[in-house]
Amino acid sequence: MPVRRTVERSNLGPALSRRPSSEFPLSAAEKKLLKDRDWIDEEEADLILAIREEKEHGLRGESIRDFASRHGRDVKD
Repeated sequence: MPVRRTVERSNLGPALSRRPSSEFPLSAAEKKLLKDRDWIDEEEADLILAIREEKEHGLRGESIRDFASRHGRDVKD
């Protein structure tokens, strides 16, 4: 049975932990979510994709924006 290994984010290096935001089609509202508008990290990308998915499918329950705000992220349209 294969053994799953976890890798610390700090060991990934800059090439895998953050990417230039210019590589992605981001709206102005999505760019406002980034800590640094020139770079996007995995957590920020996950949040943006979740917001897009919620808009596309009209998911019900707690909105991603409410969840993110509760966890310290300022998310506005």
